[in-house]
Amino acid sequence: MKDPKSTLRSSESTIQEGGLDIDVPRLEVPPETDSSPEAQASLLLEADSLATLSTRLTTAEMFIGLLTKNLSFQDFMREVLLVHLKTVKCEAGSILEADHERRALFFRATSGQSSDRLSNILIPWGAGIVGHVAESRRPILVQDTMSDSRYLRSVSSAVGFESRNLIAAPIVIRDRVFCVVELFNRIGKPCFDEQDQDLLQHMTELAAKIIEVRLMLNGTRKAEAA
Repeated sequence: MKDPKSTLRSSESTIQEGGLDIDVPRLEVPPETDSSPEAQASLLLEADSLATLSTRLTTAEMFIGLLTKNLSFQDFMREVLLVHLKTVKCEAGSILEADHERRALFFRATSGQSSDRLSNILIPWGAGIVGHVAESRRPILVQDTMSDSRYLRSVSSAVGFESRNLIAAPIVIRDRVFCVVELFNRIGKPCFDEQDQDLLQHMTELAAKIIEVRLMLNGTRKAEAA
């Protein structure tokens, strides 16, 4: 027999449908249910955790799916960027790959307004926000780009894109910075927040593994073709 405390109490109301009286059970929350603000907050936090887990699983599935596609490395990296854009809603983004010999970053993949104008631009190591991310190997969240002295306004002016806020994080493969992901102008919120930063950091860790696997596959294919 069920414990009456573990079930919901029900009562009945009557409606008319097609000339018939139909008794409709109505569920009620038992009086012992904790409706305090603390309990409600706990439920919200639990729901938020489940939503975060679902987002991370979906992101992992999208990344893994890229390995089954027959793409050039350029297109593969663009798809990696698009996964970031789909997960953290924003207006534009880019992936800048590290050229360690020249101590610079070049635009490997871009998405957004006038992004095609970025292909020939190099960012010196340590310059701008992305250069700082590459050098420090730490993510950065900027809620107002125009008030940040590290922001390279010359690049923004060259492509005619207005950045209001941004978030950036490094992708590190085998303890070496491979590239930096940057996302611009959060959609649905006034700006990026710490939750976005945590999610981006998780995504870059996944992306690092997927990119490494892709590079290994490229090496294997070249060896077999030789």
